[in-house]
Amino acid sequence: MSEQVRVLKLGTGEFAAEVHEGEQVTEHRVVVSDRFRDKLLLEGVDEQRLVSESLKCLLQQLPVTSLPHDIDLDQVDENDPEFLPELRARLGEQAP
Repeated sequence: MSEQVRVLKLGTGEFAAEVHEGEQVTEHRVVVSDRFRDKLLLEGVDEQRLVSESLKCLLQQLPVTSLPHDIDLDQVDENDPEFLPELRARLGEQAP
């Protein structure tokens, strides 16, 4: 799978993301709360990178066409116990 994710910040904790996977393009609204960032336990992570890596984690489990258009990362974390550890690992591996 070779997906590309483009992220644009809309406002505080709110992002628009465009996921390109092959010929398929989907658009999403992603909400990142302070509570979610606190649970992440990583300092200084770029918010746009956080959103991009979050979507890539979700795409490991769902086809791009099944990814919801409105995504609240708090809800994802509450419903998937593997999500936060996977995201931490992705962000930690790619730290500058």
